[in-house]
Parts: sequence; structure tokens; C-alpha cells
Amino acid sequence: MNQRELAAALGREQNYVARIETGQRRVDLIEWIQLLRALGVDPDKEIMALVRRIAPLVPKRSPRPKP
Repeated sequence: MNQRELAAALGREQNYVARIETGQRRVDLIEWIQLLRALGVDPDKEIMALVRRIAPLVPKRSPRPKP
């Protein structure tokens, strides 16, 4: 799928996709899900895969000291 096709699937202009690809524009979670769907990718699987990759990197909280 090229930029023009993806943009059409999203109901956006081609430059929207180009700005994402070049890092000039970030996408939020809702936009990411829309992009995944437009590309035929299951958002649930991608989100769970992302959580599995990120979770080990998050430090565990130490208990708060009692006053």
C-alpha cells in the first residue's frame, strides 16, 4: 500500500501520511489504531505485543515509606 492508498483509506490527504513517515507528525493512540485497521492489521494483537515489549522496561515501584 502506498501513501496515496493509505491516505484514501483513512479519508486524509497524502501529505498526512508523508508527515507521519518522515517523523514530522506523531500519531496518538486513536490514530494509530485507525492506521493499523487501514493496513489490515489487528489493533488488539499489536497493542498486546507492544505491552509485552514495554512492560519489562518499566521499573517496579518501591513501597512508600510510612510517615
